[in-house]
Amino acid sequence: MLLVTDITGHVSKAVVAELAQQSVPVRVLTPDGAAAAPTIVDLDSPIYPKLATHVEWIRASACDTDALANALKGVEGIFLASALSPKMADEHLRVVTAAKRAGVGRVVQLSGVAANAEMCCTRVLRWLGQAETTISTDALAITRLRPTFLMQNLFEFAASIAQQGLIAGPFRSIKWTWVDARDVAAVAVAALTDSRHAGKTYTVTGGETLSYQEVAERLGRILGKPIRYTDITANEARGWLQGKGVQPVMIEAKLEMWDACASNLINVAPTDVVKEVTGKSPRSIDDFARDYRSRFV
Repeated sequence: MLLVTDITGHVSKAVVAELAQQSVPVRVLTPDGAAAAPTIVDLDSPIYPKLATHVEWIRASACDTDALANALKGVEGIFLASALSPKMADEHLRVVTAAKRAGVGRVVQLSGVAANAEMCCTRVLRWLGQAETTISTDALAITRLRPTFLMQNLFEFAASIAQQGLIAGPFRSIKWTWVDARDVAAVAVAALTDSRHAGKTYTVTGGETLSYQEVAERLGRILGKPIRYTDITANEARGWLQGKGVQPVMIEAKLEMWDACASNLINVAPTDVVKEVTGKSPRSIDDFARDYRSRFV
């Protein structure tokens, strides 16, 4: 039995789908119980029956000590992730503390590229770094995954792409190293099911480094419609996020992160991790656009 946390995240959803596809028993922490199942895949997906067969939905959070202890009974490994927030390190510590009590042997922690507990000017990277250092322990075999920028983050622009053929953001002309969340999940599942990955830290990337202008062009070619990228100021981006109801602390955190990436402070070149760990080449932006075409048209 494996446990997956933060079912709201793109990678966690993909981990559950991958484990179900492989018929591996998995338990999922969710605030909504089994109601979370349709958020993983569409109800008509061929994977959905396997979710019903192999996935157990547990209503619990990292802050609920009793429910967490119950969820960890019989668990051998944990995919540990949480939504970006100042509370990340505390949440990870709570889960790992409970895991040690329950005798769990393996943890795969989702972090991020350039995670650094000492980072002063980009709080997301500091939160990720703190989450990593908080659970440093000899009692568990830990594998850390540091993915680059997720292709699934493009879902934020799905409405404007569908309605206006537009991506607008403060990203300038810098090239970003992209990765599909499903490829990160495939690496995570390999680490959960094979002890050879214990103690490793993997920078997980796709095979391409593309600017937003290039991403827009590639999406347009696959979707069969013109799509353009328009650069906006940080203040315009702040207003856009406020309109979406994003909390003030997360607005500033996102703007800092975007600025760090756009300033080329934390970008990395593509790695061979996905191919080396899973035996398969990572997905391209074209693959992503084909698979999620319905989201953008």
